[in-house]
Amino acid sequence: MTEHTRTEHARHLSRRAAMPALAAAAAAAPAAAATPAGRFKVVYHLNQPGGEDFAYYRQMLRNIRNHLSIDPPEGIDLRVVMHGPGINLLRRAARADQQIAATVDELKLKGVKFQICRITLQLDNIKLEELYDADEGDLVQSGVFEVMRLQQREGFAYLKI
Repeated sequence: MTEHTRTEHARHLSRRAAMPALAAAAAAAPAAAATPAGRFKVVYHLNQPGGEDFAYYRQMLRNIRNHLSIDPPEGIDLRVVMHGPGINLLRRAARADQQIAATVDELKLKGVKFQICRITLQLDNIKLEELYDADEGDLVQSGVFEVMRLQQREGFAYLKI
């Protein structure tokens, strides 16, 4: 056996010896990632109009209620980030429909944060006072940026209904 052949053989053996350890590490990685430390974090992305009789908003609010009904011991940090036509959940739907307003109130009491895109308000010339139960603390600079930031920097899961 030449020196080159011995070196190649040794490399092959060390790679083969490392394979079980690599396989075990790869198998453990998804399990570790699937077990969150602390609260579950999810962002609902809302950028659509409500539709006839605000059916889309009703369905989204229903899904959020169902989501919270699981009530894991770790807790859930749930955000609804609104921009574009999604702002109309608070601008039109909650102002026009008592049931929608009550559901928004209920969800807020459970800790859901309804975050509003400042750029949408500026571009569409919407005053904060036009939105149901909204204040400066609910504003984010950009809705799309906030969705991205929450996913990439804060580890939030993304949901779009």
